[in-house]
Amino acid sequence: MTEIGKIERPDVAGYRNKKKIYFVRNLYLPKNATEKFREIFYRYWHEAEEHLMKLEAAGKVSKIFCESIYMSGEESLKVLGAMNTHLEQIVKKRTDAGAAFLPLEDEEIFGAYIDWSNCLMIARTPKVHETIHGFLDDTIRARFEHIRSVLREKIGEGETGLLIMREEDRQLLEPHDDMEFFFITPPAYDDLLKYIRDRNHIGKEFWRT
Repeated sequence: MTEIGKIERPDVAGYRNKKKIYFVRNLYLPKNATEKFREIFYRYWHEAEEHLMKLEAAGKVSKIFCESIYMSGEESLKVLGAMNTHLEQIVKKRTDAGAAFLPLEDEEIFGAYIDWSNCLMIARTPKVHETIHGFLDDTIRARFEHIRSVLREKIGEGETGLLIMREEDRQLLEPHDDMEFFFITPPAYDDLLKYIRDRNHIGKEFWRT
């Protein structure tokens, strides 16, 4: 797995015939975000696009996948725009150039994942919390089994995919051995983490609205 922390052209020779995935950490803008948070957030997406453009020297993106997306066509872009207009622009630029924006999630599994996650947040008694957690763990396993199968089946030899997902979810992914991951880490990402630590913000404010 390769971490891209500088805007440089990668050494492409060893990767041309491999399945490649460019991984962009998905960040969400809290409704109560400060002006400083917003400034770093916007800079993050600008820098992420710059890094992507440099990385595409190793292979143009032909398949795009984003967490939460189980629909296809125009509907998927509308949902993406409601989530994050900056991310929508990154995706649309590549679909306009011929890339396919494909569903990553299974609708039923993803719906269950959201429902169990919401239930866990309001559970009060230990027994109920334990029971819900068990159902949630089973759903998480099913979710990532599905995601792995999508990436394996939809990205062909020598093709390049773009994957947008939260970092904590990506850590559960366990990609197949024939896939080479390139992690895009713009300077603004570290700046945002430092800002959150300094402000004593809770983690989920950073990741979710």
